[in-house]
Amino acid sequence: MAADGRLRVEALVGTTRTVRTGRLDLAVLNRVLGALLAGPPGAAPGRDAAPDGPAAAADTGRRLTVTGLLPDGDASWDDATTSPVPGVGRALEALAAQVLDPAAAGRLPGVLLALDEIDPAEAGTTARPAAAIGTVGGRAAYALAEPEQGFGLVALDGADPLGGSGTEAGVLPTALALGTAGGRELFAVGGADGAVQVWDAVSGALLHGTAGGEGAQAVTAGLVQGVPLVFSAGRQGEVQAWHAEDGRALGLLSVAGQGAAVLCHARCAGLDLVAAAGDDALVRVWDAATGEQLHLLVGHGDRVTALAVLSLGDQALLASAGQDGSVRLWDLATGQPLAVLTGHSGTVTALAFLRTGGDPLLASCALDGTVRTWDVYTARALDGRPVARGWLTALAAVPHDGRDLLVTGDESGQLTFWDPATWTAVGDCAPGPGQDFPVNALAVGELDGRPVLAAGHGDGTLRLWDAATRTTLHTAAPEGGPVTSVALCPAGDRTLVVCGTATGAVRCLDPRSGAPLSVPTSHTGPVSAVAVGAPDQDGRALLASAGTDGTVRVREALGGAPLLRLTADPAGVTALAVGSVAGRPTLATAGRDGTVRLWDATDGAPGPAPAGSLPGPVTALSFGLLDTREVLVGGGADGSLRIWDARDGSPAGDFAGGGSPVRSLVLQDLGGETLLAAGDQGATLRLWHAGSGTLLNEAELDRLPLAVAFGEAGLHVVGPGGATTL
Repeated sequence: MAADGRLRVEALVGTTRTVRTGRLDLAVLNRVLGALLAGPPGAAPGRDAAPDGPAAAADTGRRLTVTGLLPDGDASWDDATTSPVPGVGRALEALAAQVLDPAAAGRLPGVLLALDEIDPAEAGTTARPAAAIGTVGGRAAYALAEPEQGFGLVALDGADPLGGSGTEAGVLPTALALGTAGGRELFAVGGADGAVQVWDAVSGALLHGTAGGEGAQAVTAGLVQGVPLVFSAGRQGEVQAWHAEDGRALGLLSVAGQGAAVLCHARCAGLDLVAAAGDDALVRVWDAATGEQLHLLVGHGDRVTALAVLSLGDQALLASAGQDGSVRLWDLATGQPLAVLTGHSGTVTALAFLRTGGDPLLASCALDGTVRTWDVYTARALDGRPVARGWLTALAAVPHDGRDLLVTGDESGQLTFWDPATWTAVGDCAPGPGQDFPVNALAVGELDGRPVLAAGHGDGTLRLWDAATRTTLHTAAPEGGPVTSVALCPAGDRTLVVCGTATGAVRCLDPRSGAPLSVPTSHTGPVSAVAVGAPDQDGRALLASAGTDGTVRVREALGGAPLLRLTADPAGVTALAVGSVAGRPTLATAGRDGTVRLWDATDGAPGPAPAGSLPGPVTALSFGLLDTREVLVGGGADGSLRIWDARDGSPAGDFAGGGSPVRSLVLQDLGGETLLAAGDQGATLRLWHAGSGTLLNEAELDRLPLAVAFGEAGLHVVGPGGATTL
């Protein structure tokens, strides 16, 4: 950590080196230095450290050095000496872990940490060759993607080119699929940045897709011309608009690719507005219905971390604040600055307008531990006092008896309710023992006629509270990393809870049941597999994609409407297949531990558990028929294959491999006999009689078998350089 807040974390595990950079709020550095100056036990960022006892005795092999920041000169601590690393060292280890893995539970409040984006090449995420076999224009064809060569479609008979891309396609392909939906032949590509795009394979027209590499850490929501919309933004890219109920992408609001750290929705003079701000210290305001940018607000000297809106009939005030410690008021109708409010000595982390029965007030909280209130009309400071021993991270105004109570969230995970007239605490909401992760975001809304409060925590938990009784209505389990923002959106007769996460995923939940609703965002890591599968009960062909982020996303293949998102394997999904089992569209997924799982592709319900796992990671999956049985075939990293009955998960066959990972496989009935073909990383193709388990043939190939399929002319094999037929 440098004196200006720049941060670099480097980890070496075996031969794998991981480096992440970013920027810390100086409040973190100041607390670390304060703990070191105070001496043992010292205060850790976010906690008071307690280095004495068994935990401290277990610390070994660490060294901590501080240069140019302590008044008495440079200092060093080493566990191997008589001056071991003090208790703050364990907090620094936790900070490093949080930086290296943003999906992990975070003890450091999200507002304190802004990580730089990792270039896929620097992260070791590069394009890999991928292939698929299907039909294009009624002809047998294959799709092939090779690093630095783009991707293309080629006829199997005659090798005629049928379309494709050059090296400038803007996607690093990691997975391909060919399929049919609504009478149209489709070509799908998954990329290293998490994007999935679908083309008409015949015309080459892009039908739909998700933008990758952006993430969605900031969200807001509201009714725009009566339609519930969600707006999301990541650390890079543009602001995306979505239909809240079905997840349809509706367009982009341009921030020149700069991303946004905070968003808010407002209504002013009959217009629905969206404001966004972030690292570039600018605040942009758009007409949400047309996408036209109305204002570019300039004035902050550093990153903007908080926005709030007060609607006043045909007028509205926008408040913005950030790391420069100032709060600024703007006329949303004209974009003119109205006032600059100063008084905080640390980054302002949240803002909220308050109804008091008289003139409205603005409340602000900051990393200096204080809450301040301001007269909106005179821009005069009314009160300011410390209300927390640590960092204040979130703020909200909750209706109560015709006026508002103020709610603060802090680094310990607690919510405290305050009467702003007397500054007395009138209640609190504590998450419970062992659940003391920071409150990263708060949002207030209405559910069944009562005020509710949504709180997003650093461990990824989302809690919904009855604001009047301060009781928990629902707790949604962590998914997608620490919650970074929360919004409540009215949608017809219900309210939706939307949140962004540290990994860039958007979660949309039913507040009554916690059930996940449509989630429009792309994968937050490379796509490991894509597949076009059987139609659902409404006749819609399904497009499924799986990623290293551990999730599977299911969309309507032709139109792209999101239908389902499920976490199939938190360690990452390595193989995926889509098929029909007992008349129901079914997903098969597998991961690095060799476990294969079945899911209902419509509602995500787990299916029967396939008996036994493959040794090591599963590298290929495929549905098929063995005689009249619906079966699933899986191939593993050791080259072995296993067949399961897809209806009950019982074993139906085992086949030994040659020790190299299976790259492709196909099961097909030919003349009343079911044959199983599999190609492996060692460029060997094996052919079995599936019913008896007899190995019929084994052939060395001149290319890596990325895809295999039976055809009239023989067995087609696609690999780098093209296709061959055996």
